[in-house]
Amino acid sequence: MIFIYHILLTLFFFLALPVLPFLYLLSEKRRANLFQRLGFFTGFGKKSSKIFRIWIHALSVGEVRSSLPFVLSLKRRKPLAEIIFTASTKTGLETAQKLFCRASNPLVSQMGYFPFDIWFSILRITHLIDPDLVCLIETDYWPGFLYHMKQQNVPVVLINARLSKRSLKGYLRMGRFSSLFLSDLSHIMAQTSLDEQRFKSIGITQSRLSVMGNIKFDQEAGNMDDKGKTELKTKFNIQDQDLVWIAGSTHEGEESLLLDAFTSVKKKIPELKLILAPRDPKRSGKLIKQVPTQPCSSVLFSDLKPGMASQDIIFMDKMGILAESYAICDLAFIGGSLVPQGGHNPLEPAMFGKPILFGPHYTDFLQVSDLLVEENGACRVETGSEIEEKLEKILKNPSLAAQMGEACYRIFSDNQGAVARTIDKMEDLAFV
Repeated sequence: MIFIYHILLTLFFFLALPVLPFLYLLSEKRRANLFQRLGFFTGFGKKSSKIFRIWIHALSVGEVRSSLPFVLSLKRRKPLAEIIFTASTKTGLETAQKLFCRASNPLVSQMGYFPFDIWFSILRITHLIDPDLVCLIETDYWPGFLYHMKQQNVPVVLINARLSKRSLKGYLRMGRFSSLFLSDLSHIMAQTSLDEQRFKSIGITQSRLSVMGNIKFDQEAGNMDDKGKTELKTKFNIQDQDLVWIAGSTHEGEESLLLDAFTSVKKKIPELKLILAPRDPKRSGKLIKQVPTQPCSSVLFSDLKPGMASQDIIFMDKMGILAESYAICDLAFIGGSLVPQGGHNPLEPAMFGKPILFGPHYTDFLQVSDLLVEENGACRVETGSEIEEKLEKILKNPSLAAQMGEACYRIFSDNQGAVARTIDKMEDLAFV
């Protein structure tokens, strides 16, 4: 099957060749990584013969951020190993550069883009990196790459693995072809027992499965000091008396409900401000045009200037600042949950001890979201009226907001340890 897969993908590539120059010229995203992912101008240097080289890969921004505690711990536990880090997207690599390329003590030796799953790209980049171990974070496992690593006797471990209900259905529909994606993984370290059962249902044997927990819990708690919060508020032109609602990682179909709820509640809480951060920041320009100038004023984050009059709604049109921005909010809404997108990471506001709202479609963080609701740190909302009701109730009741925030932080801190268990298991399996 793998040979048929390579033939089809190669044929598709050659059919797409005439389009590639236009993609390169017209798409900033493709221009940033097209040649590198094909295996040209990668910047990777070959290793010395005595070095143990670990290749860690994360798909995009979310997976890159979640990998930080794992990279930190692995660096401490294996100081002589050389870590190579890759991402698949431009924003993912930019985030990795900020997190791992520390001037005084860099966490990784080299960084670049993951290859397209085309045989010549795989051969070129894997030859340059020449890993002794590959660690994939959560997702982005490709048949051609996995097959080649197995042929080279390089173990590939899937870390912080999750399998959503939607993905499970997709694999089951593929039947025996689903083995292309998972059969060459050396070991899968699942987040939950539910994920473990789902992997089993598509043919992964127990010997290749472990439940380790969620490494996202192991990120450092949000302990931004007062100076940092003041500087952040200044960036957003937020005043001390303002109440701030952040709606993060939103998708199309959610913003209209959130904006309507905000407009309604603001009539009762005039000091309320909304920071709305679409999952795709480029959508901000389109969204701001949909907001009437009355009764609420709005602005793009990139257009904010010192001394500008305070705005009611700020559309975050810049990547990389949402996670830390939760430090200055009074309430957070996590997007991708009112529409069937699986939901995004609720631990980002939880680590700052903030109360949380999210919708019913939380399949990607099912265990975490259930726990947050059970411990009264978060509320599920399904309709615009429910959003409005919970928003007003929490913001008008500081003691309730504090209790919810404390519950969120307690859940975040009490569930740490997945990174240590993951590395322990890798040592037990003699991978490191």
